[in-house]
Amino acid sequence: MTLLKQLILMIVLLFSVLFCGSIYLSIQSSRAFLAEELSTIAQDTATSLGMQLSPLVLDPQQRVIVQSMLDAVFDSGYYRKIQIVDVNGIVILERIAPLHVNQVPDWFVRLFPIETPSGESLLSHGWQQAGSIRIAANPGIAYASLWGSSVNAFYWFLAAFIITLLVAISLLHVVLRPLRAVEMQAMAICNREYPAPSQLPWTLDLRRVVQAMNQMTQKLKEMFVEQMASIDRLRQDAYLDRLTGLPNRRYFDLHFQQILAADEALAYRALLFLEVSHLNALNEQQGFQTVDALLIAVANILKTHLANNAEDSFIARMSGNTFACLIADAESEQVAQIATDLMQQLSTLNEQGMTPYAQIGHIGVVMYHSQTGSEWLSEVDLALRTAQAAGNNTFYLDDGHDKNSLATRSATQWRDLLQTALSQQNIELDTQRVKALDGQSLHHEVFARIRDADGKLIPAALFIPMAKRHGLLPQFDRLVIDRCLTQLAAAPPQTRLAINLFGISIADPEFMAWLDDRLNAAPHLAQRLSFELAEHEVMNQLADVADFIAKMAPLQVQVGLDNVGRGLSSLAYLSRLKVNYLKVDGAFSQQIDHNRDHQFYMDAMIKIAHGLDFLVIAKSVETAAEQATLAAIRIDGIQGFAVEEIMRWEVN
Repeated sequence: MTLLKQLILMIVLLFSVLFCGSIYLSIQSSRAFLAEELSTIAQDTATSLGMQLSPLVLDPQQRVIVQSMLDAVFDSGYYRKIQIVDVNGIVILERIAPLHVNQVPDWFVRLFPIETPSGESLLSHGWQQAGSIRIAANPGIAYASLWGSSVNAFYWFLAAFIITLLVAISLLHVVLRPLRAVEMQAMAICNREYPAPSQLPWTLDLRRVVQAMNQMTQKLKEMFVEQMASIDRLRQDAYLDRLTGLPNRRYFDLHFQQILAADEALAYRALLFLEVSHLNALNEQQGFQTVDALLIAVANILKTHLANNAEDSFIARMSGNTFACLIADAESEQVAQIATDLMQQLSTLNEQGMTPYAQIGHIGVVMYHSQTGSEWLSEVDLALRTAQAAGNNTFYLDDGHDKNSLATRSATQWRDLLQTALSQQNIELDTQRVKALDGQSLHHEVFARIRDADGKLIPAALFIPMAKRHGLLPQFDRLVIDRCLTQLAAAPPQTRLAINLFGISIADPEFMAWLDDRLNAAPHLAQRLSFELAEHEVMNQLADVADFIAKMAPLQVQVGLDNVGRGLSSLAYLSRLKVNYLKVDGAFSQQIDHNRDHQFYMDAMIKIAHGLDFLVIAKSVETAAEQATLAAIRIDGIQGFAVEEIMRWEVN
């Protein structure tokens, strides 16, 4: 029961006690007064009537007159009994009326009895005593008066009670409003939100409560911000180049190994090395400030140019004068154009006075053709040396000689292949189990592949960039979700699937309307789904993601973030999203049993996530040692070949 209801109930009980006590005392007081009044009236009437009848009562011939006078007094209705008795106690005349109280409930008469008072007077003639007259008053009038006063008191108390109750409820709503604000504040904290401080009430006790709650909220917010700042500083110190703000060589190596291990290299079509020239000479001539300014300018050109031409690319500073770029979703012709434009923009640095040397640097680029990581790095280093040998401000592109047949289709061929896969629903689903440390399955992540006309499997890392280029991602999301729901209906009831969604899909009103209809058509299956969104897409559309989470919550569909930490962006955005779990980028799980930086980062991430009521899942866990280290820092779930290989999902 709420405090408001308890206070209202207490007011009702208090008024009830006051009403009953007041009515009881009032009735008792009135009853005593009326009984005294009746006794006085009876005695006065007996005395008066006795004086009038004394001369007549001994004369038998006057008996009729006596009877008439007696009847006249009795018929007034104020008396219940009148008796005339002689000196021997024999009744000479008597009139008796039954007790009858009009318009007074019997229960009231029984609850508050009034004894019938009586008066007595002697009848005498001279010195001769003739008898006595006894008169008992009728209590019916007293009952009627007592009942009337009780009813009036009841209505007065009822009116006062209603008015007082309404005023009390209004005042309580005002007084208790700060408590409701405190309740909403506490609920917001439970939902990982930190609202603005509540307004202080004028009630001193409540003011102290609200002040304490405001202080606690502010402290929790400060603790969360400090934790975020701490983990951001850790990542910056360990994985970012302080001068340019780009990922450093350590993080490039981690990311490069991760994409190769996870077959994500197909999404990155080219590896580019840029080496800036004459830095040592420039440092000796003009000092390190000029060198730093030049490097920052080069980094800004890389970030701006690739953001405009290959937005999902990855840039890092490898060493003092070398930058590396993994270029996403581009054919060799596009990569050549990107390299050409980069060299043109870099050449302007000499015109801007950033360097006195006309030779700014060289670029070497190698397309991916299923080579190993070490081979790819060796080839791009060779390409860079080839560009340096070719002359000033040149680039060299090694297109791989069309070694990757899957990647050499034209744009038209890709469009036809993708549209055929959509129209024929030619898609195959693989899954990989994600488990908790106690062995319980959390879900199975779904991976989609399509087949070309020759029956060759094309992984998502290769066809998804092409689908994005042709605007077909929402259609593929529909196809995957529909296929998953169909097969999920025949799967064991404990099976839960995690499906990767693209940011462009959740921002598409038509797709969201379809998804809402599809999930509402099978709510028992929707409860067994989880949708995962890539962190780098979430960062650019927080409002869409928050709206998507709010729409999925009533359907009990879980939402998670994938590849958290890959972009090395601040984690402050997590407090704005009520997701169910985080999947940390696999680069931080690899060799975590030996890497102290990874352990510290993962431990900080887990503490922050648990404070926000998120589960944390580590990806790419390959060894028992990695699993044991993650368990020691209280990871919630793991995914990788240490748990289960990726397997074809078929339902019998």
